[in-house]
Amino acid sequence: MQELSKEKYNGLITLFQNKCCPTFVYSILDQTIPGIVYVDDQTLPKSFFIGTESGIYYIAGEHGNQEFNDFIAGFYEAQSKSTKRFTLFSSSDTWDRVMKTILKDELNQMKRMAFSFQQKPSKTVFRLPKGLILKRIDEDIISNSTAFNRAYYEEYWDSVSHFSANGFGFAVVHGNHVVSECTSIFLGHNRAEMDIYTLEEYRGMGLASCVGSEFIEFCLKNGIIPSWDCDVCNKSSIALATKLGFKAKIQYSIFYSGKSYMSSKAR
Repeated sequence: MQELSKEKYNGLITLFQNKCCPTFVYSILDQTIPGIVYVDDQTLPKSFFIGTESGIYYIAGEHGNQEFNDFIAGFYEAQSKSTKRFTLFSSSDTWDRVMKTILKDELNQMKRMAFSFQQKPSKTVFRLPKGLILKRIDEDIISNSTAFNRAYYEEYWDSVSHFSANGFGFAVVHGNHVVSECTSIFLGHNRAEMDIYTLEEYRGMGLASCVGSEFIEFCLKNGIIPSWDCDVCNKSSIALATKLGFKAKIQYSIFYSGKSYMSSKAR
């Protein structure tokens, strides 16, 4: 296995642009966020292992290369010894079977669903309750957020300032309290993955739909494709995705260590 030089990242985008791969892959290949790419061959790569610095990885391409499999097993062992997170997104049922063979029963498996954006949500008149204000996410909002706070952006964007310069999102605030948010957890190759969270005591008021619609509106005005993924058992997330104009596309597996596979809140 070889670490691919960053100068060659852009050349890989065409290999993945028609695939249903996670948005963080495009973020790494665009070098929007720090990451790493391993391939079986620098010149004509056929197998890929792509990951963020926060411990989220994607495996794709041809399988059956024992050297590649040994590398994945060794990489996971090193991560587990360092207590770092290891969350692996699989690209196919075949890779699911390979991962079970490589890592045995050491990792939990979960099914997730990827959605494709179909249409702009129908425009309805929505009035925020008195005292609530819709704003674009900035550093002041981040400093007051309990969900998408500084630690969140440092984990997924490397820093708050990097997110502020390259990402976007919207929030509903009540005084100094951030009560509902929709942010771009990942952004790359004109795709923005949505992450939404609403404080429990403010749920049922339509706030998630409000910030989600504003996020999508911003995407469409700026030539960005909004994206949505969630666990197959997350009925509320699936319902909100449908309401916002998304349609379920495919199911895929993730493998993860420990009880939690992502730090984000609502997906």
